[in-house]
Amino acid sequence: MPPDDAAAAAMKQRRFLRQPEQVAAARQFVAEALARGSELRETARLLVSETVTSTLDQAPFGMGDGTFEIAYANVDGRLRVEVSDDGGPARLRRRVHDVHPENGRGLRLVQTMANRWGVREGTGGRTIWFELDLRAADGRRGSPARRSED
Repeated sequence: MPPDDAAAAAMKQRRFLRQPEQVAAARQFVAEALARGSELRETARLLVSETVTSTLDQAPFGMGDGTFEIAYANVDGRLRVEVSDDGGPARLRRRVHDVHPENGRGLRLVQTMANRWGVREGTGGRTIWFELDLRAADGRRGSPARRSED
């Protein structure tokens, strides 16, 4: 789902090299939007880690080649985060999981923890987005909704 006009206008963006060590820098960039020590700050950091890692894992070309971009906006009581790659139109892959997998559960965490999330895909790359409701004073979030848009 594309961001609404207010969110798009307020987006802060930063581009990173497609390297695993950039995950921490991406987490820190988004964490700046939220108060230290807040549950939602930690949730946002986790979801950024998972979406960036998914972006790195899904790259149609080698690790270290290319870039990805993080954009976020804190508008109308919600934090919207978008992780965009510069890859081709390869679709997100579903994995068959072992009983004790070491990886591959990132988007399931996003689905569980975000209020809304989705994927936009096209020839210029892919964007995984999620939103967190900052107004949820008791820390409970509503039922997550997913929309995938091509």
